[in-house]
Amino acid sequence: MMNNTDICNMALAYLAKGRISSIDENNELARQCKLFYDHSRKGLLREYSWGFAKRIIRLAELDASNPDWKYVYAYPEKCVCARRIFNEKETVNSLDKDKYDLFLISDNTQAIGCDVYQAYLEYTYDAEDAELFSSDFVEALARMLAFNICLQLNGNGTIQQTQYQLAQAALNRAKYTTAAERQDKLDYPDKYFTARM
Repeated sequence: MMNNTDICNMALAYLAKGRISSIDENNELARQCKLFYDHSRKGLLREYSWGFAKRIIRLAELDASNPDWKYVYAYPEKCVCARRIFNEKETVNSLDKDKYDLFLISDNTQAIGCDVYQAYLEYTYDAEDAELFSSDFVEALARMLAFNICLQLNGNGTIQQTQYQLAQAALNRAKYTTAAERQDKLDYPDKYFTARM
């Protein structure tokens, strides 16, 4: 069973450093891992729509207004990245950022504005349980963590640059294998589909 300490130990091994028993240990290796682990994990989660962190929920409408949008919805807790807003009839993709927007309606309340009635959101959830991570994501996370802690532990910019390149290669591989597991729905034009039946 994989956990955050195992991923930290992978990163430390890539840097030829020792091992830790816990990310909460009181030593420099554990302190650097703890400092950068969540930052690295969340950064990678934002990079792609990972299957293990993908969620779809119906958004809760807020009693708030925005002159740019018909509807204002609550931003979900533990949402790392909004991917797609839709209802039963229409879809707004993340590429259509002019079709929805994220903004604050108070000091600590983030909202989503859009023109989609009874909207659902597909988003990347802030997955923390390492047992859920795909093996390719674990590799990418360990490599990115090694990149982030390298300079503090090794003081060598060349090794850090190598770790960055390895992290990018692992990330691309993880994206590829995740994409290969998906089967996109085909949208047939209604007339063609009806004629074939």
